[in-house]
Amino acid sequence: MKRFLLLAAACCFLLASCSSGGVKPTGDPEKDAKALMDFQTQKTKEMTDALSHLKLSKAGEIGKEMEKVSKEFQDFYAKNTENKAKFDEIYGKLANEAAEGVVNDIKGWFDDAGEKAEEAVENAAEAVEQAAEKVTE
Repeated sequence: MKRFLLLAAACCFLLASCSSGGVKPTGDPEKDAKALMDFQTQKTKEMTDALSHLKLSKAGEIGKEMEKVSKEFQDFYAKNTENKAKFDEIYGKLANEAAEGVVNDIKGWFDDAGEKAEEAVENAAEAVEQAAEKVTE
């Protein structure tokens, strides 16, 4: 369940695209892209925590805040066309790196589950073998 909630929060992070809370565009595409990504990362952690504690209204508030900030940056760079391409490029790179991190985390969960399943099967096979030996004694 916790993994599902983390995955849901990660999806919200990728889909929400941005938010507010003291983060404002400055006109420096590199600083803005990093600030926005940092903000989203922090809010995603907060949303994951809220979802893991079933605080759905809090998660909804965080989502709305993220949407508000995202819109601020989108509107700002819609008007600041000379820096829009640079902002989009840097933000896109940061978003791809974040997505790769989420994918690697998910792969790790499945790898761990696979290893544990293999270990459980081996333990069960050993237990059956030992039980069979006791029966034949």
